[in-house]
Amino acid sequence: MGFAQDELTVFGAIEKALTNNYEIKLVDQNYQVSKLQNSWGQAGMVPTFYINVSNVASLQDNTNNPATFFPGVLFNDNLQASLNMSWTIFNGFGIRINKERFDQMQAQTKGNAIVVIENTIYDVILAYYTAVVQERKLNVMNDLLNYSKEKLEYYRLKSDMGINTSFDLLEFENLVLTDSSNYLLQELSFQNAQRNLNLIMAVDVEATYSLTDSLGFPNQAKTYSELKENMVANNQNLKNQFINYELQELNVNAKKSAYYPIVTLNLSTTPSVGYFRLFGDEGFSSSTNAWSHTGNINLRYDIFQGWNRKRNSEIAAIQLDMAGLQVEQLTMNLSHQLKGFYELYQTRIKVESMSLKRMAHANKLWELGREKYDLGLINVFNLNDIKLAYEQTLLNYYDRLFELLQSHYDLMRLTGGISQEFKISENFDGGN
Repeated sequence: MGFAQDELTVFGAIEKALTNNYEIKLVDQNYQVSKLQNSWGQAGMVPTFYINVSNVASLQDNTNNPATFFPGVLFNDNLQASLNMSWTIFNGFGIRINKERFDQMQAQTKGNAIVVIENTIYDVILAYYTAVVQERKLNVMNDLLNYSKEKLEYYRLKSDMGINTSFDLLEFENLVLTDSSNYLLQELSFQNAQRNLNLIMAVDVEATYSLTDSLGFPNQAKTYSELKENMVANNQNLKNQFINYELQELNVNAKKSAYYPIVTLNLSTTPSVGYFRLFGDEGFSSSTNAWSHTGNINLRYDIFQGWNRKRNSEIAAIQLDMAGLQVEQLTMNLSHQLKGFYELYQTRIKVESMSLKRMAHANKLWELGREKYDLGLINVFNLNDIKLAYEQTLLNYYDRLFELLQSHYDLMRLTGGISQEFKISENFDGGN
């Protein structure tokens, strides 16, 4: 029975992965957290308010206290509520520094998410075309197996007719067995490639698709200098390292802010109601009401902290230098990678071109070999040699073509081409 399969392009596979991939869902949640944290309230700009309510009841025996104005047993009940506000007016520019730090942390979280998305797109593309290559190889195995089966049926028919063809019959029986084994192994490779693609797309392991895209892709026409400029400007890992450097700059400023005073404003309003009762011969009771308002401005300046502020500032400066060195190191590493990928890409272009010519020759030789064998000009061993050469040439060509495609996308990922082509930053969270 045949089952209908959904058609799947490489862009369709990317769309499924961006929707379902668990790593992308996790980094999106991290970004939402950093986005919520990025506020002036979290930075300390907004004043804080709180309400405090208390009820105090007491019973006091003053019968033996000659100094009291209320001799006897006194019961007192007081309900008090207060509304308080606390606001940091100035803390050495720390509030502004905190807000800038939250801005950079949100940008850093977004940058990390973009790297994950880039890597996912890259993995989907390679997994998709790996499955395409394995399917093309499976087609080659299928064609060769069908040819061997046709010849085997032909010689079986001749044998049934009494024509002595036992030598060729036995040879094609072996070829069918060999081709069947190769076909089954290649079929397993194709199924594994499909499962790997399903895993990256985060779809069911049993899902099967008809892969409709070919192995074609545009040639990389840019020079090494142009690619290096794109890498410095667009490589997301390098951008993230620059953000880390800016965070360290803010850390230096935050440590220096400890040299400034801290000014806070506190306001409160406190209404209260009470009731008291004096027990005894001259007892009486009464209710009380009161409302008080207070306000104060507090200035605090640490004169000496055991040279901690100086040490913290020096440590922050060293960490800033380390972040600068990390930027330089990453730039150098990426430049070396780019040079290697670029030269590998140029070499693979030439190798793929030669493989393509070899495949054309192998196709022609295989066609001529079958004709000559049918005419009796060559024997089955000669035909088998041509067949094996044809098979290996086609399989090698698909490998070389995939390697060239992989080098193309290696260059795209390193120079930020994947992010630009799919507009990841612009489409990420509405461009925020």
